[in-house]
Amino acid sequence: MVKYLVFCVFVAAGYIVYTNFPVNHGPGITAKEGPEIKRLTWQEPFSFKGATLTPKKTIEAEVRIIKRKRYFFDSFSRYSPVDAVIGWNQLSDERNLDYIFFTLDDRNHDVDLTRPPVEVSTIYQESDLWHFIPSSASVEEQLKQLRDGHVVKLEGLLVDIEHDEGFGYQTATEVSGRYNDSGFAIWVEKFHIR
Repeated sequence: MVKYLVFCVFVAAGYIVYTNFPVNHGPGITAKEGPEIKRLTWQEPFSFKGATLTPKKTIEAEVRIIKRKRYFFDSFSRYSPVDAVIGWNQLSDERNLDYIFFTLDDRNHDVDLTRPPVEVSTIYQESDLWHFIPSSASVEEQLKQLRDGHVVKLEGLLVDIEHDEGFGYQTATEVSGRYNDSGFAIWVEKFHIR
């Protein structure tokens, strides 16, 4: 019995270490283009887990996951179990990311710079905070498998969220060159980890 418990502890510890170990692509840009955000012809709001989601724009992107975090107990985790700081162009190059440190906590992100290899304005222009809202169980499973360093391709909608109990979230709708503390709430319809 003790051997079985020790074995289970080792398997669980191995899984935790594996899922938190970043993916290494080596030097070079891994995601060249920024997110493509387009106007949306009017689409009716829809219900999801007791909340009303109002589509604002469409989004299509191939980006690198710089930092990701799973949430379990906050009021938003029911809708968005995973957040990620993402980057493209210069911010998808490991040579640059070795000197730029992102933190992700309480649905916000921050950047700590140690001799940044690129302009500070470039860091803010080529990175963002995304709150992933899975549209299906298969998308949710893929989101839970995300690791720092993965390159992902997705299609979806930028949505505002309203709940009767007073919870609400308004998404950003444009990529800007400034620090974006609220981020994008993305209804993920298609998702692929490269």
